[in-house]
Amino acid sequence: MGKGWWTLTLGLALLLPLSGCAATPPPALGGETLYYLLTAEFATTQGVAEVALPAWQKAVELAPQANVLAAATKAATRFGDRSDALRWARLWRETAPDDPEAARFEAALLLAEGEDQKAIALLQATLARFPEDATVTEQLAALLAEHGRRGDAERLLQDFVQHHPDSASAYFNLGRVYLTENRPQEAITALRRASTLQPDDGRIAIALAEALRQQQGPTAALQSIQAFTAHHPGDLDAQRYLAALYLQVGGQEQAMRVLQKLTRDDSENPELWVSLGAVALQNSQWKVAQNALERARELAPQSPIPLYYLGLLAEAQARWNTALQYFQRIQDSALALELRLHIAQAEYRLGRREKALADLDSLAREHPDNAQIALFQAQLLADSGARAAARKVLQGALAKHPEDAGLWFEAGVQAELAKDYPAMEQAMTEVIRLKPDDAAAYNFLGYSLLERNQHLERAATLLQKALQLSPKDPAILDSVGWLFHRQGKDKEALPYLQEAWRQLHPDAEVGEHLGRVLWDLGRKTEARAIWREALRAHPDNATLKRALHQ
Repeated sequence: MGKGWWTLTLGLALLLPLSGCAATPPPALGGETLYYLLTAEFATTQGVAEVALPAWQKAVELAPQANVLAAATKAATRFGDRSDALRWARLWRETAPDDPEAARFEAALLLAEGEDQKAIALLQATLARFPEDATVTEQLAALLAEHGRRGDAERLLQDFVQHHPDSASAYFNLGRVYLTENRPQEAITALRRASTLQPDDGRIAIALAEALRQQQGPTAALQSIQAFTAHHPGDLDAQRYLAALYLQVGGQEQAMRVLQKLTRDDSENPELWVSLGAVALQNSQWKVAQNALERARELAPQSPIPLYYLGLLAEAQARWNTALQYFQRIQDSALALELRLHIAQAEYRLGRREKALADLDSLAREHPDNAQIALFQAQLLADSGARAAARKVLQGALAKHPEDAGLWFEAGVQAELAKDYPAMEQAMTEVIRLKPDDAAAYNFLGYSLLERNQHLERAATLLQKALQLSPKDPAILDSVGWLFHRQGKDKEALPYLQEAWRQLHPDAEVGEHLGRVLWDLGRKTEARAIWREALRAHPDNATLKRALHQ
């Protein structure tokens, strides 16, 4: 897990209940000071930064007391003025050296400014003075773990839980350290203890499900988080994690139902509408995606995220002019690289190929360590028929990024298309080595062996592994159904292919497979109906034409 796993613990959200911003003025304050304090507090509660921040500055100058500095720090943080917030937090700590909250807040601000080592040093000094402060302990442990000092973090938390066996948050953070070290059994033990102590905490439930996923697979994780959400339907983060797990096992429809319910329950939350739109997009439900993303845009007109996903939706529908317009309207530095990649792709699809490839070359020079750029280049070249050039780009990228599973997967796809099967097998084996839970890699390799009638026992093993990892994925269901057919087990094949067809119709290959099994089972009228439906959507498909004319 990356840096984001610690964000909630380290971020300022832990420290910023706005109700705690008020600085009750001491009776000795003069009229001018009182005026600025009241103005600052009122403007803060109303969210008027341009009035609140100058008023807090004046109040701090006139009354540099701990409660005033605390309120000013929290207000500045709320309004995104980290410079003033950090300055006032330092003064707050110096004014109130016996208040660990001041040090915790300053450490969080230092972290937000990228001053991680200063934050660690401050927390270590604070912990030496307040060894019983659980929040300082957990904040420091999280920082240590994030900076690779997981052993120090683990020892710190283990010592703390020995003296505080009823601290759910300490067990929670200890479990997260074990997760980052890929020690799921120990993580499960710690997180179950945390859950026993605090059974209503969604963060603990999510972490426990993640540990179960690492050790036992997505089904165990699903069962765990389903049990939690059944009793805590209002926990949005847990519900979103449930939807993400459904997607991981190929349960797009279940994920859609979860998110649709969430948007009904909390219809003013733009993040939920974006999540629904993204899942609908992945599930090729264009109208649902469009409506959800437009709703998110209404609720958050300044956010670039709905526009970005609307651009992706237009891409998926090959509406390249529309996609280009969406991407070009976004002004967001955090998305700059992604936007330039998608703009280049749209330009390429619109016929401006030389410009698009030149832009990607320029991006690759600007970001030599970014594998995603090479992946985009290769996919564009392959889609235009320049497969040899695409493979050359991928080979060069893999020389620089040999541990990038996405590059290996695309290399495998292109090798398969070039009928270079040894290279394909090597590439997919690398994907599996790097991502042992990648169901798509097992499926791709297993299906390729099956289609070539080679190593069928190995193909069966690979496809069963893919099914175990993602039991609702329609592409995997199709592969497993076709495996049964090739083994002469058409009755066993039928339900897999019927479910794959239900999710993917009118896909040509799935339709051909299902029709073939129905035909061999003597259900020829049904077989012809399936083939006709698939052929209407794919009128140039020679395999379907041959099937209908047999």
